Amino acid sequence: MSSNRKRRANAAVETESTPSARRRRRQSEESDSSPAPNSDDDGPSAPTSTDAMVKKMVRLAIASEYSRLPIRRNDISTKVLGEQGSRQFKLVFDQAQWELRQRFGMEMTELPAREKVTITQRRGELGFRLAFLCCRPTLFLRSLLTSRTTAAQKTTFSSANKSWIVTTTLPLAYRSPDILIPTKAPSLYTESTYTGLYSFIIAVIVLNGGSLAEQKLDRYLSRTNAEIATPVDRTDKLLQRLCKEGYIIKTREMDGGEEVIEYVLGPRGKIEVGTSGVAGLVRTVYGKEKGDHAGLTQLQREELEDFEGKLGRSLGIEPASIRASGVDGASDVDGDAGVDRSSGPRRSSRRGPTQEQEEEEGSVSEEYEEE
Repeated sequence: MSSNRKRRANAAVETESTPSARRRRRQSEESDSSPAPNSDDDGPSAPTSTDAMVKKMVRLAIASEYSRLPIRRNDISTKVLGEQGSRQFKLVFDQAQWELRQRFGMEMTELPAREKVTITQRRGELGFRLAFLCCRPTLFLRSLLTSRTTAAQKTTFSSANKSWIVTTTLPLAYRSPDILIPTKAPSLYTESTYTGLYSFIIAVIVLNGGSLAEQKLDRYLSRTNAEIATPVDRTDKLLQRLCKEGYIIKTREMDGGEEVIEYVLGPRGKIEVGTSGVAGLVRTVYGKEKGDHAGLTQLQREELEDFEGKLGRSLGIEPASIRASGVDGASDVDGDAGVDRSSGPRRSSRRGPTQEQEEEEGSVSEEYEEE
């Protein structure tokens, strides 16, 4: 009996020492120590696929803006959503906008559609106004038909072709050069010089009614010793870069057997600079910026009001009102109020000025005209 008991004890010891027995014992211990599947856990939850797509969207927006490339709808579908998230665009876009606003002080702003602003279209609009003023029914109907035909040639902008750029959401009080300095890549000097050059070119285009002939732009650049080269690059390459990045658009058209080349404001130029940016540039050049008008005399106040009136007529906007502390809206009011950016050149959408208005307007515009 004792020998049988010893043999059974030895067999049990050998059985527990085998690898399979040890594996079963380890698994049972792990199952006992693991928490129940329905137990509450206060730790962070695992990221979902939507969170991953939102992060990709934010990275795409910041990287695109660094390269001054538009954030296209097709790129979002390909690089962010993929095949599985094609129906989650609105959800991902809204969450990415929230992240950009809360963490970076930025947001994605939709770019306006590109338009076909041609000589034929502008002639149709001019004929329409002349016929309306002269009350000639035949010419009125003909001009109306021409304007509607050219308007139908505008590019359609479906949802698949939408694009955005990143703009700041900082309060107006913090949008000063001391806070929003140019980026340091490639260098602070190069970036600030490039910003000044495209702001100047956009300003002369807007002040000339929204379109500028190539020969006239060359004369403006020659006045600034930039007709051949600039501190950034050669002038022809600089203009090509501005067209590529959407600041300006170069149009070509045959008129009477001759090729007419003009520059108009591009989508990025309308959003990033726009009429308000041009107005701020003109005020700075003339020394009329906000903050320098405390204690104005009656004569100085009248001169400032006259300047704001001429500037408003040149840009097709409402003149800024003058307060005792400075210009109301000199740098913190959008000068684009009441201006339809999709109507082509701004000068063509304004009423025909009287002779007195033309004489008053000349003092501002003549500074940019050739002698």
